[in-house]
Amino acid sequence: MVLYGKEKIKIVKLIKILKKICIVLYFQKRVKKLRKRIINYNYKYYVLNNQDIPDYQYDKLLLKLKKIESLFPYLRNKKSPTQIVGEKTLINFKKINHKIPMLSLNNVFDKKSLLKNFLYPLKIKFNKQNFCCELKFDGIAISLLYKNGLLIRGATRGNGITGDNVTHNILKIKEIPHKLKGTNFPFLLEVRGEIFITKKNFSVLNKLQFSINKKFCNTRSAAVGLLRLNNNINNKTIKLLSFFSYGIGFSKKLNIFSQNKILQRLKSYGLPVSNYSKIYFSFSKIQNFYNYFQKNRNFLPYVIDGIVIKIDSIKIQNILGCTAHAPKWAIAYKFPSQEKITFLQKVIFQIGRTGIVTPIAKFNTVNISGNNINYATLYNTNEIKKLNLKIGDMIIVQRCGDVIPKIINVVIEKRFFNKVEDVILPKKCPSCNNLLKKNKNNILYCSVGFFCKDQLKGYLKHFISRNAININYIGDKLIDKLVEKNFVKNLLDLFKINYTTLVKIDTLGEKLIQKILKSLKEEKIVTFDRFLFSLGIPEVGIVSSYNLSHFFKTIDNFLNTNLIELSNIPGIGTKISLNILNYINNKNNVDTIKNLLKEINIIYPKILIEKNYFYGKRVTITGKLFFIKRFELIKKLRLLGSNIDNNIKKNTDILILGKKPSSKLLRANKLNIKIINENVLLKLLSEK
Repeated sequence: MVLYGKEKIKIVKLIKILKKICIVLYFQKRVKKLRKRIINYNYKYYVLNNQDIPDYQYDKLLLKLKKIESLFPYLRNKKSPTQIVGEKTLINFKKINHKIPMLSLNNVFDKKSLLKNFLYPLKIKFNKQNFCCELKFDGIAISLLYKNGLLIRGATRGNGITGDNVTHNILKIKEIPHKLKGTNFPFLLEVRGEIFITKKNFSVLNKLQFSINKKFCNTRSAAVGLLRLNNNINNKTIKLLSFFSYGIGFSKKLNIFSQNKILQRLKSYGLPVSNYSKIYFSFSKIQNFYNYFQKNRNFLPYVIDGIVIKIDSIKIQNILGCTAHAPKWAIAYKFPSQEKITFLQKVIFQIGRTGIVTPIAKFNTVNISGNNINYATLYNTNEIKKLNLKIGDMIIVQRCGDVIPKIINVVIEKRFFNKVEDVILPKKCPSCNNLLKKNKNNILYCSVGFFCKDQLKGYLKHFISRNAININYIGDKLIDKLVEKNFVKNLLDLFKINYTTLVKIDTLGEKLIQKILKSLKEEKIVTFDRFLFSLGIPEVGIVSSYNLSHFFKTIDNFLNTNLIELSNIPGIGTKISLNILNYINNKNNVDTIKNLLKEINIIYPKILIEKNYFYGKRVTITGKLFFIKRFELIKKLRLLGSNIDNNIKKNTDILILGKKPSSKLLRANKLNIKIINENVLLKLLSEK
């Protein structure tokens, strides 16, 4: 049938209408699916404190939903995740209504989006403007209400309108003042900020007994989890939390006209404020600020996931206002993700020198921060239960401190239950085939000691290392072969190696054999602290060994010590003390030490040291040194009477600065600690 004139036009119009209806129905379905997924993730993230997908994937989903809703505004509704902040509050907490809504921030992930969605529109409207750039902390937003200078209430953001009353825990955080400084504060003042946990305290938290049954996969989940603890939980864990204030939500008669001035005023009230906020006018300066902290974020003592850019003028902020979800005068410029999703292939088990069974996860290779990663340690067998890990799972992998790969979670919604397998824990040692045991923390370990080849290998590698006895030309691979071929069955066998033994190792040439033999025959002279470190006593590291050596002065004093004596040594706690006593009460260990003394000469610490520039001072080192090796410098400084600290403390006297320093430099500047570079250092050393 052929159509003409008006009939044809009607049919064409009808087809166009049907196409539009199909498109709308298609996007309506997509919107429903996206909303359902995002609401589910929100519930897990905000309420259950369980991150199911990496941040960047969640942000992509939210961005997709926003784009569809902007194309089809009639699909948008008040219950959409784009129109609400956070998620449901917890049932067992009292609720608090915020006087002014606590909103979230819109995110951008690249220069183009920052310019297009934030900076250019503002430039067109308001021409020249200053921007306050701050760090974006990875914690939980909090509201603190002060009445006449006294803290009366603390609440989480919740859904932006209503939050959880967490005052009982807020009062236990040392960094949050119960009373404001001075007198020039308004009768009512609502302070807004971020509660977080530092990397150091996060490590401490995961070592505490109670955290074995509580899963904290990252610093944010730890902060949220601790803040929502009940009153009857140990106060020590709450005190691990930290706080930075970054704004004011509500106040009476507080006339401040810029974001930078607000930060200064908060600081004057005694509230902690980050020292890294800056005022910039140009995009290039903002980008430089972003680039600097993207590169150096791992040196900071806490986790950040981007920067926050705010218009500095409060007047312009008020003109721009907010959407239902976020302010129009601020944006989060987030860093590229350090997390990736990948497929778990298998879990293998290894034995270290202490006998603890360490699971190693093997997964499909992912590239994070320019590095290919295909395995990660799971620390101990309890971690498998914490993560609910199964072979065939899709897992989220993160590089902690931009170095150590770590599995932080399992993507449960991508688990195909008919295709995954339980991780079977070994019953026998994978190295020596002896039955494994469990310690008081329910962690599997091999109890046979150095009769287990993997434990012996681990101990020998520790013994010959640079910070211990420092035997040259014997590497890890040679140790493995010597133990596997039964040429070395204990520590003393190492000193009995001869030409006949080494020539049986097919990878060794004549020259290398001669070098190894010469190295073993040479008189071994080591300081007392290095000798103690070489023994491999659990928890006794380089610093502890140094403290022990200067307390006991001789090996005989060390072998005849007791618990009371050990408890008086700085840096030696109960756990280390008990480990030392267990070691020296073992007859085999004492016999080994006596035999080692036939092969090794110990230099004991001198009681009197001539006074010099470094005498009696606490010294910390950061960065790479070019003219002197770090371990040699530490040895020299100790001989000059210095105390060497791994971290900057309030009582640190000197920071020695090398190239590419860590966050120690930032903390030293903050505490006004004397900083000397390598040139000054060498000059001072040459004077002695």
